[in-house]
Amino acid sequence: MIDMPDHVAGERGNRAVWRLPLIVLLGIALSVVAGMMSYGYTTAQAEQRFADVVDYVATQSLSYEAFNNAYVTKNLIRVMEIAGEVARTIERDGSVDNATLKQYADQFNVSALIVTDASGNLVSESSTDGVGYESLAAYLKEAPVLEVASHPLKSYTARITLADDSVADIGCVTRQGGEGIVIAVRHQSAKAVASNTLKLQSLLDGYETIDSGNIVIENDAKVVATNAVKPTTSGAFVLPATDATIVDSIKERCLAGRVSLVNANGEWYLGTFGKARQFYVYTYTSARRYFETVAVVVASVLVLYGGAIAATALAHRHAERQRLTDLLLQERDYGDKLAKAAREASSANSAKTEFLRRMSHDLRTPINGIRGMVEVGDANADDLQKQTECRSKIWTASGLLLDLANEALDMSRLESGQVDLDLVPTNLVVLNREVCDILERQAEERLVTIICDQQTLDHPYARVSVTHLKRLLVNIAGNAVKYSRRGGYVRLACREVEPVDGVPIYEYTIADNGIGMSEQFQQHLYEPFSREEQRVEGASSGTGLGAPIAKQLVELMGGSMSFTSTLGQGTTFTIRLPFEQCKRSEIPQAVRVDAVDVDAVRGLRVLLVEDNELNAEIAQFTLDRAGAIVTHVKDGESAVETFAASAPHEYDVVLMDIMMPGIDGLEATRQIRALEREDAATTPIIAVSANAFAEDRRLSREAGMDAHLSKPVSSRELVEALAHIAADAS
Repeated sequence: MIDMPDHVAGERGNRAVWRLPLIVLLGIALSVVAGMMSYGYTTAQAEQRFADVVDYVATQSLSYEAFNNAYVTKNLIRVMEIAGEVARTIERDGSVDNATLKQYADQFNVSALIVTDASGNLVSESSTDGVGYESLAAYLKEAPVLEVASHPLKSYTARITLADDSVADIGCVTRQGGEGIVIAVRHQSAKAVASNTLKLQSLLDGYETIDSGNIVIENDAKVVATNAVKPTTSGAFVLPATDATIVDSIKERCLAGRVSLVNANGEWYLGTFGKARQFYVYTYTSARRYFETVAVVVASVLVLYGGAIAATALAHRHAERQRLTDLLLQERDYGDKLAKAAREASSANSAKTEFLRRMSHDLRTPINGIRGMVEVGDANADDLQKQTECRSKIWTASGLLLDLANEALDMSRLESGQVDLDLVPTNLVVLNREVCDILERQAEERLVTIICDQQTLDHPYARVSVTHLKRLLVNIAGNAVKYSRRGGYVRLACREVEPVDGVPIYEYTIADNGIGMSEQFQQHLYEPFSREEQRVEGASSGTGLGAPIAKQLVELMGGSMSFTSTLGQGTTFTIRLPFEQCKRSEIPQAVRVDAVDVDAVRGLRVLLVEDNELNAEIAQFTLDRAGAIVTHVKDGESAVETFAASAPHEYDVVLMDIMMPGIDGLEATRQIRALEREDAATTPIIAVSANAFAEDRRLSREAGMDAHLSKPVSSRELVEALAHIAADAS
């Protein structure tokens, strides 16, 4: 063994002495830099997450406010319409006593009706819940209300919040000759108002404090929503002392949109705030997990640094530690994705609830009209003119129900991708003329002129889905007719534009000089159930599904649709659709169908298969009135047995329902066609069913039926269908 000289050992020892502090200082510097960078990164993530919360509240609060305002406006318009109707009824009947007002209040479903003189003094009233003239006198004597009496064409409506937080919607109109004022009142309890009002608290349902931190929304220094605590029974929010201290510290120390550290009761938090319209949104979360992340990063740097300095034997441990760190980051990202998916699922569920709520409302409106007109008819049993008026209104309301059902089903099938285009060779010039004919029949009642501007087409023969194209054009142009003023016009034009990749492009233009659309409504035209508040005399409000259905039909056909509209001047839709060319020889020759002689139905022997007693009674009435001889059975099994037991050619036609207990109409038809007798294969069988889709018609044909009528079937349609059968047989 060779001893090292003392001066060499001393030199090495000296180098070790000054190198060790340098290595330690370098390790500390690396740790500090890594900690600062990690802290900056984690706080940046927090800032982004908190900013997303503020943006979400700002965006959604606009939608909530718009919905609530629309709900209030609708109630105010309705109560004003009721006041006007009562005023006209009083003018006609000449009675304003309390008993009469009570009858009117029950009829129009309001909580109170009040009649005052021109000075606002009570003449008579009827109130169902105690909120009447005495509760509202101070408001009813204010200038805006009293001005109604001196201006016959003026009306006034307002929502009044009472001391118990309930609200009274009032509508005021003048009596004939300015003798006084008629006030309709619809009173709603505070609980009812709350149940029909969207609240900011629902915005926070998808935000869990463990993921997004605590969120506090204030308005005028009052907490209006938070995910930190549940509301009290009165609906108020009381923050715990620690949370209140944190919010106060954020107000004092933080800048808007910038994350800062705040301390509350010895615990550190990351917090910030932002303004969403009139709301202040405070977000904060415990800084512990962020500090833990920083500590993990610093420790990782130290381990890496020590691993670089240490022997090769430590390299494996260093790699394993790094792998574990990556797994932790992946788990965090996975957790963020799960949280986002949960929020999206919650949002989708809310959208479904909103759709069902609106459907329920739109169904109840015509149902309410039908039931109400039945009651009016019952109350006027001896008034034939009133009976005719009631039946007309019931027919109109039932038509609205049918439109809503058809359009809701169409919307569902389009969104689920269940609609297939049946492309057939078609003469577009003929199709466009047929659409114009349909529109002209619709426009006759409203005195609207239809202008069919059919320009010369270079390629008039193309493969199109006739049903869907007609539905699209009639949908858009039909709305134009509905919302045109009397004496207006609707122009339907078709021309070819520049082809794309050799495929002809057909441009349809539908223009009108009707009421137009406001700029605000134009932003929501393609949203389901979106409807403009303005009305046209004699036109129903529609379902709000026509434009979304048209938009999806255009996209299904591979085309595009745009529009321009000016309020009070009219609207122009431009639709561009690509259609594949075909030859004229490919188009099947149409068979001319002359007008049928409905007298041919007289003596026609009909086997009616219908399980619903009401539907059977209606069909029996229609057929008896037309002179047919009807045999009624209630199910498919009885239909097969009755036909099998009949003499050959005893029945001229079978009207077959589809949905029936036991053997349905399709199976009953197959069994009749399979009978070993001559007339089993030739007797016409017509489906009469509520199943109205193309798929249902295909199933009817495959089962052996000759035609398919969709319920509700009008008397004219049924008789004409049977007349065609009788004409063909002769």
